[in-house]
Amino acid sequence: MESEAPKRNKRMMFGCMGICIGILLAVWYFLLPVWKVAKKTGILDDKVMREYKGNSMQNLKEQHTALMLYQNSEGMLPNASGWMDAIWPYMKAGDMTQEEAEKKLRNPAVTADNPLGFGYAFNEKLSEGYSDDFENPETTPLTFDSSDINRNAKGNPLQLAPSPQRPGGNQAITLEGNVQSLEDILKGKKPNK
Repeated sequence: MESEAPKRNKRMMFGCMGICIGILLAVWYFLLPVWKVAKKTGILDDKVMREYKGNSMQNLKEQHTALMLYQNSEGMLPNASGWMDAIWPYMKAGDMTQEEAEKKLRNPAVTADNPLGFGYAFNEKLSEGYSDDFENPETTPLTFDSSDINRNAKGNPLQLAPSPQRPGGNQAITLEGNVQSLEDILKGKKPNK
């Protein structure tokens, strides 16, 4: 009977090893295609964060997009007192650090002299309104170059227009989404289409 015990232990050991090998092969068989697809699509690759290099015109367009997304979500434009804070979730991008995404709210002409400055303001008469409710959206400034360089700057574009003008002229984006010279917008000039 003693000779039966070692044989039985060997059979148990080989049986357990066989089961483990079978499980490993089954897992490999089912996960290999999933791994190949993940590798092919780049899911397993390290995420490359991009650097934002927008100019003032691109920043104004990004702000307009974020403001319209906010309006579609909340049913109105944000309160002028906290407009940058309100649209911040719509400014972020998965492939950008927070610092890079924040460049969309900072005017490059301002940050060259004052790295902490913003340089854009929100037209306070549009505060908590809806873009379709305003007359002349093609000549109504939404955000614009501002002499107030604080975060969440707001006010009347006539009073806050930088003087002397910024390099390339003061710019603004209209409710309609056109970037133009702030002076042309304030004079009521419609954009060239």
